[in-house]
Amino acid sequence: MSTQSTKHSTIVSAAVAAGIVLFSLLSPAMAASDQNNPAVLTSHSPWLAPIGHRQPARADVPQNEVLSAWERQQQDLDVELDRKLVICRGC
Repeated sequence: MSTQSTKHSTIVSAAVAAGIVLFSLLSPAMAASDQNNPAVLTSHSPWLAPIGHRQPARADVPQNEVLSAWERQQQDLDVELDRKLVICRGC
């Protein structure tokens, strides 16, 4: 009977130890330590985006003041079409 309880306690101890090791490997502390040592960039890994990178807005792009006649006509047609379309905006 003593052999079975010893075997059982050994199995339980091994399971607890495995759980502690698994928990420590998946803990946020390990993730934080990985961030302090950035990976070496190689030709196989993508370049990192610059800090603060964002998608440029229309106001950020320089506007070409000189429009061709065709572009001006297209803009006028777009404005006219926008007036004809009934789209609920700001509902």
